[in-house]
Amino acid sequence: MGCDLLSILIVTYDCAEVLPGCLDSLAANPPTCEYEVVCADNSSHDGTVALVRERYPWVRVVETGGNIGFAAGNLRAAEHARGQVLVLLNPDTVVLPGALDALTTALLADDNRAIAGACLLAEDGSPVTSWGDFPTVGWAIANTAPWGSVGLRVGSRVRMDGTCADLADITPVDWVSGAALAIRRSTWDSFGGMDPGYFLYYEETDLCFRVRASGAEVVAVPAARIIHLEGAAVGTQSVRQYVWSTRSLIRFLRRNRGWFAGALVSHWVFEINLLLWLVSMVAGPFSPALRARRQRYDALIKVGLGARTSFDPESTDA
Repeated sequence: MGCDLLSILIVTYDCAEVLPGCLDSLAANPPTCEYEVVCADNSSHDGTVALVRERYPWVRVVETGGNIGFAAGNLRAAEHARGQVLVLLNPDTVVLPGALDALTTALLADDNRAIAGACLLAEDGSPVTSWGDFPTVGWAIANTAPWGSVGLRVGSRVRMDGTCADLADITPVDWVSGAALAIRRSTWDSFGGMDPGYFLYYEETDLCFRVRASGAEVVAVPAARIIHLEGAAVGTQSVRQYVWSTRSLIRFLRRNRGWFAGALVSHWVFEINLLLWLVSMVAGPFSPALRARRQRYDALIKVGLGARTSFDPESTDA
């Protein structure tokens, strides 16, 4: 396979319920080469650290000292990793037989390949989002509009929900999911890893964008099959997730599409959510359902203005 040591990095925050499934699958389906597991814990409150130290002594635990986010957590884990290949793995994943070998073999088969992403599956075995195209301003406006997925289809040809069902073999793509990806250590070091300015979402897209801009390849690997219990590590869709996702999307556009692109989408987020807030006040100022929606609109108005919200972790500098 060409890999002397594989470093598997897992960032955790209150993941005691799902993490055993991930670590048990690693023990049952390890790579054929030597490997290590580094777990960076972002100050969990549910006993995650104690669980790992008691039940999985072969995992090296790094306590980050705060809820510093996914990107910064991986940076901390990488500081303690010794492998020539790093595998970023979500705590809510289950590794299937041969997946890590397939992922690493695909990465190292071509010197120009810098990042390889796994084929992600739902718990029932159906394919879920594993790769996609880079976001554009048009896609961002459609994605943050109240008409949701309909707007995406009408307003943009950008594909953000590619699955392994769409691919017959190893295929170059724009970005792969950070839930399960392999990256050369030399690439990680050259690009400084993930940008810690992203708390959650789009950090892997940003890294892939920078890698692709250098001329290196990012590939999706259908044979590397890994179950991803989407949302289990962060919870169900909430105002907090809307805030994190929108803020990170604006950051991605500002960094990679230009200041004007970020400013345009920020302005759009502010304008559309202010309009929705006003409409909801007219439609039902005392309606519990509309009051809940206004909480989201209010938070996104602040995101559009570049202001902090009550849903931002204190340690995040987004």
